[in-house]
Amino acid sequence: MSGNEGSTAWFEGLPEVITRADSGSLVGRPPRGAERMAARGLLAAPAYRNRGKLVWHEAPALAWFRSLQEHAVIVSANARTMADLKEHGAYVCQLGSGAHVGLARPKMLVMYQRGGEGLVFGVDAVETVNQQIDGTRPASARTRAILCDGERLDTFGTPWTIFHLREAGRIANITPSIKQGRYLRLDDVLDALTTGQLTVPTQDEAFPSRM
Repeated sequence: MSGNEGSTAWFEGLPEVITRADSGSLVGRPPRGAERMAARGLLAAPAYRNRGKLVWHEAPALAWFRSLQEHAVIVSANARTMADLKEHGAYVCQLGSGAHVGLARPKMLVMYQRGGEGLVFGVDAVETVNQQIDGTRPASARTRAILCDGERLDTFGTPWTIFHLREAGRIANITPSIKQGRYLRLDDVLDALTTGQLTVPTQDEAFPSRM
């Protein structure tokens, strides 16, 4: 084997990497937003920094989405949310720059209802439709056939995340009011199931940056 061949073999044995820009494109977030989520533990942990920017090993970064993680989310319940819950036992979320909850792989989900009450669910599985990232299991034909405004989820290419739920309980009072999805600590939700009270912390309080 020549020296050049040996060098090539060594290079090919290195793990594939994802840059900050790659990560942002993959998850549909601005690169800096993806980096901030990772720093809070809400995406896979980066492998190292290169010139001040985070870099991930590809395999563990993608594998992170295939498992439920140690966090919860809270979302605002509306008529569409409740209809999906009744018909499909699921929360259906469009993934986009303003809907980062669609990236979550939570073990629990809370639905905030008008008046301050909350429904609490365990998450059995997460499926994705029209995304580059996986759910915790492949999207079933039944999931792909869920209708949104009369069209199947897989019709046009809009990215969706579907959380399959089982009822876990209720919370009597949640403050402040919730208008868009937020991440929560699991312990806060579990405590609220006992006390009946959930005060939703800021993201800095719940998930301070680790970097």
